Amino acid sequence: MDPEGRTAHHGGRRAAVIAAVVAYALVAALCQPLTGPALIAVLVVGAPLFSVGVWRRPSRVQPAGRRSAAVWLGVGALAGAFELGVWLGPDDTAHPTLSTLADPLLSTYPGRVIGYLIWIGAGLWLVSR
Repeated sequence: MDPEGRTAHHGGRRAAVIAAVVAYALVAALCQPLTGPALIAVLVVGAPLFSVGVWRRPSRVQPAGRRSAAVWLGVGALAGAFELGVWLGPDDTAHPTLSTLADPLLSTYPGRVIGYLIWIGAGLWLVSR
């Protein structure tokens, strides 16, 4: 074991996961946004991560307090109401949706690669908690 308590196997596995995520992002980013192939590229990784997140039970569970739950529910409701209001309203530069704001970045190949890396990284982080 190394000084941090990890084995070489753990480090090799982590490197393999990172290499696979980067390779996947490079290939998936070839798909043009809002197309069938792009949807399939998202579902190929998103569906398994969603499944793991729903069915996996964490080793230790710390219940959230009412105050913490109320804050997060409020933040989620506010963000959802904002996005819904903007989506139902006019789609213009004065009131852009999050999708409209992301379009300039995601319209380029490097931007899509970065987007996939952030998206997959966030999913892996969430299911590892």
